[in-house]
Amino acid sequence: MRCAHCHEYNDLALKKVPPNLHGVFTRTTLPSGAPATDVQVARTVLTGKGMMPSFAGRFTTAQMEALLAYLHTGLKGEGESQ
Repeated sequence: MRCAHCHEYNDLALKKVPPNLHGVFTRTTLPSGAPATDVQVARTVLTGKGMMPSFAGRFTTAQMEALLAYLHTGLKGEGESQ
């Protein structure tokens, strides 16, 4: 829910559209050029990057683990094969 407003739907009407997170772990690097690892993704979420705000204190350890597990699924939408 916290990510989709910007990364999926851009329902906040951001002029610079944030990168799509579909398949983020199928690449070797993140859009920023940092390695596509759990540690780096968690760091980016918690500290922010560029226009992305920090989400420090807004995720429990279990929620962060669930987010990373979800991102590892590739975020296949309805009708897409896995």
